[in-house]
Amino acid sequence: MTGHTEVTVSETAVLEIVELADGEVILRPAEGEGEPLLRIRFSEEAAGLLRESRFEVAREMIDHAITRTTLWEGEREEASVPETVH
Repeated sequence: MTGHTEVTVSETAVLEIVELADGEVILRPAEGEGEPLLRIRFSEEAAGLLRESRFEVAREMIDHAITRTTLWEGEREEASVPETVH
């Protein structure tokens, strides 16, 4: 199963989240040109536990990273909640 979601980060950047046939989830420009900006690959164990939720979990991870930072504008937002490292 492959998934696909488009994300607009700014007025000029349209990105898409795509799950490839091998289960890897990538974030890339919507035009699909060049190297992906981000790659998420789950271990076999994690993929087995997540099953069909794999794409949704990856999408949430990417969404969280984008909303917690303004990486695309060069500045980081101050987080109101302490970051959690797992």
